[in-house]
Amino acid sequence: MGAVNRSEAERRRRARILRFWRAVEYFSPPKVDPVDPKKMVYAVGANRPLPWEPGHAVGRLPARPNSVWQHTVYAGIFAVDKVRDVLLEAFRAPEAEQDFDGRTGGDGAVLCFTVNEEGRLIKDSATLSSCAWAVGQTLDPGPHDDRWLTGFEAQSAESLRSLLDLADGKVDVERRPSPGEEASGLGPVAGLMSRLAVETVGGGLGLTAAAVDAGLGAVAAQAAGRLAAGLADSVTARLTGRDTDDGLPDEEENGSGEDDAAEPPAEIGTKVLDVHDLAAVTRWVAERLGIADALAPNAIRVKSYRVSAKHADDSIGDLFLNSFYADDLEKVSDAVEAGNAGTALLDYLRAEADLDSLPRFDVRRTPETVLEHVRPSSMPLGRWPADNDKPLVLSQQFAVNRVMETLGTDDGRGVYAVNGPPGTGKTTMLRDLIAALVVRRAERLATLSRPELAFAREPLSWRTEENAGKRFPRTLHPLIPELTGFEMVIASSNNGAVENVTLEVPGARAIGDAWKARADYLSGPAGLLLDDDAWGAVAACLGRRSNRSHFVERFWWGEPGKESGRRQPKSPHEEPPVLGLQKMLQLQGEYAAALSDGATGPDASRPEPPLGRETWTQAVRRFTRARDRVRELAAERQEIADLHARVAGPDALLDALLARESDAHDALLLLREERHRAEAALLRGREEYARRRAALPAERARLDAAEAGVREAEEGVRVAESALHAHDAYRPGRLKRVFAREAVRRWEEERLPYAADVEAADARLATLESALADRRAALRAARERLDEALAAVRRGEARLAVCERARERQAATAAEAGERVSRRRREREEERHRLAGARERWGAAVPGEEWRAGPDDRPAMEARELSAPWMDPAFAEARAGLFLAALDLHRALLATAPDRMRRNLQAVMDVVKGQAPAELPARTVLAAWQMLFLVVPVVSTTFASMGRMFDGLGSEALGWLFVDEAGQAAPQEVVGALWRSRRAVVVGDPLQLEPVVTLPWTGQRRLAAHFAVDHPWAPSAASVQTLADRLNPYGTWLAEGDGERVWLGSPLRVHRRCDRLMFDISNKIAYDGMMVYGVSRDQDDYPLAQRSVWMDVGSLPGEDKWNPEEGRALERCLDLIRERVEEALRRERPDDGAVPLSPAGPSPSALSPSAAGGGFADEVTRRLNESVFVVSPFRDVVNGIGRVAKNRLSAKRYGTVHTTQGKEADIVVLVLGTGTGQVGSRDWAAQKPNLLNVAVTRARRRLIVIGDFDTWSRHRYFRDLAGHERIGRWTPPAR
Repeated sequence: MGAVNRSEAERRRRARILRFWRAVEYFSPPKVDPVDPKKMVYAVGANRPLPWEPGHAVGRLPARPNSVWQHTVYAGIFAVDKVRDVLLEAFRAPEAEQDFDGRTGGDGAVLCFTVNEEGRLIKDSATLSSCAWAVGQTLDPGPHDDRWLTGFEAQSAESLRSLLDLADGKVDVERRPSPGEEASGLGPVAGLMSRLAVETVGGGLGLTAAAVDAGLGAVAAQAAGRLAAGLADSVTARLTGRDTDDGLPDEEENGSGEDDAAEPPAEIGTKVLDVHDLAAVTRWVAERLGIADALAPNAIRVKSYRVSAKHADDSIGDLFLNSFYADDLEKVSDAVEAGNAGTALLDYLRAEADLDSLPRFDVRRTPETVLEHVRPSSMPLGRWPADNDKPLVLSQQFAVNRVMETLGTDDGRGVYAVNGPPGTGKTTMLRDLIAALVVRRAERLATLSRPELAFAREPLSWRTEENAGKRFPRTLHPLIPELTGFEMVIASSNNGAVENVTLEVPGARAIGDAWKARADYLSGPAGLLLDDDAWGAVAACLGRRSNRSHFVERFWWGEPGKESGRRQPKSPHEEPPVLGLQKMLQLQGEYAAALSDGATGPDASRPEPPLGRETWTQAVRRFTRARDRVRELAAERQEIADLHARVAGPDALLDALLARESDAHDALLLLREERHRAEAALLRGREEYARRRAALPAERARLDAAEAGVREAEEGVRVAESALHAHDAYRPGRLKRVFAREAVRRWEEERLPYAADVEAADARLATLESALADRRAALRAARERLDEALAAVRRGEARLAVCERARERQAATAAEAGERVSRRRREREEERHRLAGARERWGAAVPGEEWRAGPDDRPAMEARELSAPWMDPAFAEARAGLFLAALDLHRALLATAPDRMRRNLQAVMDVVKGQAPAELPARTVLAAWQMLFLVVPVVSTTFASMGRMFDGLGSEALGWLFVDEAGQAAPQEVVGALWRSRRAVVVGDPLQLEPVVTLPWTGQRRLAAHFAVDHPWAPSAASVQTLADRLNPYGTWLAEGDGERVWLGSPLRVHRRCDRLMFDISNKIAYDGMMVYGVSRDQDDYPLAQRSVWMDVGSLPGEDKWNPEEGRALERCLDLIRERVEEALRRERPDDGAVPLSPAGPSPSALSPSAAGGGFADEVTRRLNESVFVVSPFRDVVNGIGRVAKNRLSAKRYGTVHTTQGKEADIVVLVLGTGTGQVGSRDWAAQKPNLLNVAVTRARRRLIVIGDFDTWSRHRYFRDLAGHERIGRWTPPAR
């Protein structure tokens, strides 16, 4: 039960994070453009004409051919700061909390909609602000009510009903307030108290959601959905503060330009709206939401712009008021809580405490770990067809290999983070991942004996939505499961980032020169899609509806764009037109049908099949040969890699042999010492034996003498006793003893000597017998000692014999060990010779001495990072060739099953374009997308369009997600994409631009507390990149300026963009020296600017950020660069004359960086635009730049630093701005290294800084720039 409870608690914790993020999204409204007539944003007032009414300035502008006006109305303008105030009141802190937010500034709107040139409502443009609704819900019923943030769609439909009815004249407008109502509700709106007549609004105030749905029909149902699909990306830049164009609005700037020709005509209101209508509907919606007092939304603005005449009644303007992510966050939070989420998302939401035990491998400290993971056997079989002598460098290949090792298996799931500092080749790395996965799928295809086996037997069928009274059948044979899971989606919060990748990858410049003649994978349709030269349809930019429509029209139907210059041939001698894939499959099918009817051989009347004549078997055989060749080369290099590991590192075998030899010699030495001891002991034993043997006769003689003495003593005893006995024979008898006592006394006196003699003889005998016993004992002891000595000698002899035998054996062992060491050393020498031979053959691809150096040896480190271990040109060529063979195999599937693929893809295009029936089952939608990915391996989208584009796809439906510029993405933006993906590769840099979050930090903290979520999950404290980085065990610790460390996942380290100045500054202020310089060009050879310079322009007194003196310095700078461009062009075109720039500026076409040709002046302007980018940290300064540069640069060539990530130019002009009183603004710009890091790394060749040197150089990071030896300081002369 404990484990179950923990699992449920963890699901709830993750779901709370997602719901917290959803709340943040609701309370983070996009900002509405401020009033600025120069940008055609106008305030609405009681006594002023509306832009569509006579007398307005818009009507006085000259007409343009084939274009009309549209106008977006932003009704109910409110200060965004008020949202924060509502949150702080609703979520009171338990104790006093210091407010560090300041004021965010900017305005939101309660309602927005578009009217056509006449002022009639385009009905599907109406959008209600979810933020305004959420504020109303926070006020009543409040955040602790279960209904708090539920029911927006129903409330939105109900509120918009009033606008739709108003547009059709179904609602009356009271142009004066009813009595007594002036003081209640919302005050004057645009200076008017007009309101809707209550009795005519939507049948009364109690309108239910069901009634709304029934009454509004398709228009209301599509109001949010269709707009979200079509326009999400067109305003992503504005939501994230990246709007770059300050020129007059037009269709390209303000809308997607999507072609909805196949859609039913947009519904247009019957009434021309006036100011009273706008004020009344604003009042109605604000009071219905209950936000009149809290937000005071009493102003209205209108933004006007031109659109193509064919889109006159289509909603293509800048209409978004709401989050792109709230719906997905709600759906996914419920799925996570129910246990319906995959590893990628669950890992992304892992608690920090769960990661404490994760092992960390710092790739900067352990280079041997990196080398181990780029061994040839770890290389993916396929490689992007770049130049063969320009493979991925170490860190790029390491990242690719680790991605494939950890995620590339069938059951691989999760997230892999890659840190990509500026100019380190993120796209280059992603291209190799694309190649690797295409080859993996081709391996599956190659197992099929017939192309038909790639498809399931049972088709999926449906009929299209009714169009012009017709419904068409669609049939789709899904792919077999083995061919799915390879879907690749590139996604980002930044539309430019994803477009850069998917527009670059198919282009002809994306492959090496050596491959251009051979590489061709549906290049015709790919070129139509790109409207440029293409080599292969490996990627497509999808996402918003207009992009998807563009894809279908160009790639599938083969319709060229107007700007392409392509046209149908007028004679048979002209080059045939480029075909879309639909026509190619049709012609291929006709060719196949002719073959099946028996027609063989070339036929002049039958055109060459557009997809080639190669059979399936031939394509499989060619792919298999190419794959086997790569495997053979990989095995050959792996053998050398293993050899290198032995030679370059410690040789464990040799070490063991040396240890064994040493042990053998040590043992032999011990045995020799033991032998010496045994010999010495034996010698001593023998000497002792001899000594003891020599002593034995003396001992015997002493015994003999003792025995003789005893015999003599025994004789003496006998003699004495005999004498005594003889005397005793004369002993007086009894009578004499009685009567002759004197005789007895004499006898007894005479007897005494005899008795003494006997006693003395006995004593002597006893003494001599004792001595004899001693002598006998001594002799026995001597004999025993002799025996012992002899035994010792025998033992010594035996010991010596054992030692000798052991010594002989050990000597043989030592000799054998020595021979093995010698043999191993000879083998090592042979390995060194083999390694040297490999180096001669493969050059720098074989790791060298740099790998022996320590991690702190910078020259060695740089050499390692610049290397491409084991990737010699032959191996690189084989791998790239295999990728092309894999694409050929994919094309062969199209060529050999053309009819089935044409039917399949026709069905797919309905799904792609968003025209499939809404009730289409999820498995059918998934099958359609899987079929598209079979043909086009990679598609891109913004996160904003992800949910709409892949509507219907559930958890882990897609194989691979590649997140680009993840450091810029707020953590919640990726949730829907991660949920739909099995594997995610997250690429970005937290040290460049950070996410733009509208809701202030205090508001985020209060919401986090309400949802019981830790502060590190707040969008202002994290990004997609930082949350992904912590999951990767392979990375590096990077020191930050405040003494803290940040963990970066799998860093890319070789910088190949900027000259030294910009590289040095970036590497120092942001990357702790982690990057390695990889630019080989001449630093001084750049004619447009001889060196980088800081133009020292003093700050002006006051609080203005824009300094006109800096503007004049910018003018001088741009004019000087233009002069040098002219000089260069004159040298190229000596016959052309320089045409001076007219007062009106260059032609509009010249201001487009993509324009080519034209006159001399236009070509100069075009090159100037290609070469220069002007940036500033501040929007106010950019506005001033726009006034200075408008006749010199396209509006796309200047902007805030926040608009420039992912872009680059030879020259970047950084205009700093700020007056002397703007200390806070300068502190903000220098708060982190991110802003300056991005600014300087946009410049490839030269950086020109314009600003007050003394003031800015006192600030952190900027002082590093000011003090660099490669930037000069120059003070422009006063005018």
